[in-house]
Amino acid sequence: MTPADDEARLRAALAEAHAQDGRHAPAFARMWSTTRRPGSAGRRRLVFTAGLAAAAAVAIWLVTRPAAPPAWQPTGTRWVAPTDFLLDTPDMVTLRTLPTLDTRGLP
Repeated sequence: MTPADDEARLRAALAEAHAQDGRHAPAFARMWSTTRRPGSAGRRRLVFTAGLAAAAAVAIWLVTRPAAPPAWQPTGTRWVAPTDFLLDTPDMVTLRTLPTLDTRGLP
């Protein structure tokens, strides 16, 4: 067997599979005509109206819902996270201050 023989067998098998699909598939004209039935326009109108009503209901709910009460803010307190100690380094002084430069040796 050569690769060309394998390719020919594969092409023949795919052609047969496509032919079987074509025999079982409904005709396009029949499928198109079922979408143009007179009853389907009424259903479309009903679905459109229901969607419009749902959108209006959501819009009304968003506009008329009560505002959330303001959060209570305690005064005079300071919140400290439980992991703040991890941010303290052993030499925190050098991180918070500028070093002094010795200007005696400069011209």
